[in-house]
Amino acid sequence: MIDVDAALQSLLDPAPLQGPWPVGLPSMELSRSPAAARVGRLAARDGLLLAHFEHRAPLEVPEGAPTWSAGVLPEDKYGSFQHELPIGSFHPGHRAKWGAHELCHGLVGGAWRPGASPLFLATAGRLAEIVPVVLWYFLDEIGLRRCPLHTGPLFRAFCPDCEAEAAHGAAPIEPDRARTLLQEADTFLERELAAIARTRRLGRPVSHVWGSIDLCSDGLAYADAHGPRLGSGAFAAWAERFFDEGRSGWSSLEALEARVIAVARAVACGGSLATWADDPAQGRARWIAMDLGARLLELRELTEGEAAVELLALVDRLARGEAAGPVAADYVALCEDFVLPSADVVLALGYAVEGVATRSIERIEEGLQTVVPGTLELCRDAGVDPVPAFVAADEAARVPLGERFARWAEHAAPGPVAELARYEAALCSVQAGARARILGPKGEGIRLIEGARLLRFSLDPVALAAAVDSGEIEGRRIAAGPGPGAGGGLGVAVEGDLDDPTALIVARERSGELLIVDVSPGDADRIERDPEALEPDVRDALAQLGLLVPRRWSLV
Repeated sequence: MIDVDAALQSLLDPAPLQGPWPVGLPSMELSRSPAAARVGRLAARDGLLLAHFEHRAPLEVPEGAPTWSAGVLPEDKYGSFQHELPIGSFHPGHRAKWGAHELCHGLVGGAWRPGASPLFLATAGRLAEIVPVVLWYFLDEIGLRRCPLHTGPLFRAFCPDCEAEAAHGAAPIEPDRARTLLQEADTFLERELAAIARTRRLGRPVSHVWGSIDLCSDGLAYADAHGPRLGSGAFAAWAERFFDEGRSGWSSLEALEARVIAVARAVACGGSLATWADDPAQGRARWIAMDLGARLLELRELTEGEAAVELLALVDRLARGEAAGPVAADYVALCEDFVLPSADVVLALGYAVEGVATRSIERIEEGLQTVVPGTLELCRDAGVDPVPAFVAADEAARVPLGERFARWAEHAAPGPVAELARYEAALCSVQAGARARILGPKGEGIRLIEGARLLRFSLDPVALAAAVDSGEIEGRRIAAGPGPGAGGGLGVAVEGDLDDPTALIVARERSGELLIVDVSPGDADRIERDPEALEPDVRDALAQLGLLVPRRWSLV
């Protein structure tokens, strides 16, 4: 199915990994490997895009759905993804591989037909996963930089060093390794399609398991999660208006399988692929119309009378090709005449639409309250709400919410506000370093345990956090302005002499309990440059706390 020789030759022919790229993710994610770049260019050609998961508001929150915790909002593996909609999801907590993976889903599409059986839906869901999985484990590994400890896919493990290496761009192609990965990709594709053929012939699911990957199981889970939605009246109304055979999806498993093979060959060999759209702008407008139309039809299912008629009229305008902006404006007006969900929720699509507020301030505020509560309190003491300004400036980055807010605060509110935000965010981002704690202190050399952070502040953030919590210190509003200062561009000042340069090591015990240790500025310098230069008593104390561990552990 994949011509390995042709694919290898296409990889060995030097070509710059350049766009144009789709919107909704850092461009770096698509220049990490030749395969990712090919996916990115094909996706950009069709106007595909990603929606920011944290900016996008769900119309309804299902019972038992994940909630914010320490600035992290997990994404439900099956509940969020809709194969019929060529708009992927950008989650800040996911690794950079997800960008090309999500766009690849958009290139493949899905299959649906009226009255489709659960096995049809499960098999369609399984087919839709094949090329994104082949990309993840095989094609994207060709030319992908990794840290010295890793040489291949990590499955569920996460390595920040690998992420940092890959951000430098693609590595030179190693022909032997590339050939092996291409052959493995071809084998996986053939075996998966053979198992699907048996499924269709026997009328029961037949698995093809590779490592921890079982797409048959994934397909069944997708059908279970989405079957009610795909069989609903709202979806039938949506399909009648937006489902376009060969332009966004397919009505048969045979057609979807042919698309799967075509996308796999295009990504592996750099060949051509039939387009979804006439041009990027037309494609993007259509995907947005499909997305907003689906949300309005979902609302219509919960509405009756004249309001339902008006909602359907808005959907029909989108289906006829009218831009989303005017339709969104008319939904806002409709909310004044009928009791409908807030436009702040319905229109929070998670990507830019001209003239429409598409980022959920409420959703981000909920998340920030779980990670920087003291910082928010300090600002609101002064009558300043920092969340709308942060949300407007927040860009797609694989960085936790609290860290992104702290970085933004360094420019918007330099001084105590930014320092407190950085401290609070760090408390939620440090890890336990479990492996090092298991392996113990015996070995050669010393270093700071992984997962811990050494932070420097112009003040004592522990004392500031306690004072804000007790009400001893409150924020005061001042005239906002550019440049450094207590208030900066946000206009928040803090009374009192807070100048107290502080260095902290923030870590977690194996039990998960926070560990915060104050060190002198000089010791902080030594920890960064050469921990072995620490005074013996300091070194021993930090080692006793499990903060300093060997560079190499003993095998005897």
